[in-house]
Amino acid sequence: MEKNPSPRTNMWHRSDMINKLRRLASPAIVKIRYKLGLGSEHPLRLHLGCGTKRFKGYTNIDWRKTQATDLVCDIKKLPYPDASVSLIETYHVIEHLTRHDLPKALGEWFRVMMPGGVLIIECPDFDKAVVEYIEGHEDRIDNIFGLQRFPGDAHQFGYNLSRLEKLLLEAGYRDIREEAPQDYHTRNEPCLRVRCIKSSV
Repeated sequence: MEKNPSPRTNMWHRSDMINKLRRLASPAIVKIRYKLGLGSEHPLRLHLGCGTKRFKGYTNIDWRKTQATDLVCDIKKLPYPDASVSLIETYHVIEHLTRHDLPKALGEWFRVMMPGGVLIIECPDFDKAVVEYIEGHEDRIDNIFGLQRFPGDAHQFGYNLSRLEKLLLEAGYRDIREEAPQDYHTRNEPCLRVRCIKSSV
């Protein structure tokens, strides 16, 4: 069982200034390792926007340091070589990017992904959340705008299946399938899950 972090550890993780330094230094170190031939010999599996949830067997990446984070970096600028990743999973992250930043992120994920690699995205189902809010479910306001507990915790845009599918197709992904959401957020809000691949053609 993981121990609760001390107040000093929390301060070390939450410091905006230290996290900015991490976002500069940590990706640079990863790039140097690959240039020196010290990077992973096996295709990577990335968990982007991990927050405090760690996936075993994945590189857990976030904008800020938490107990779960392996690498602090901007998920729109990953430090990995082309075609080095076999699987990317991201849960309730894309809504925290601006509408103009998501296409950049999808393009970057496409770059690092090997042909046949899989991308899994879960996010709030914006349309359903709005309908439920209008019907009187007041708590949906949090699902629409985010909890805003720390920098980056606000929702910048909303997606439904057709909006997300259009962006994925434009980025080059194929075989886009809607699946049943699996993340813990499904207990508290309407969610959307898609799986797609980087075509080998």
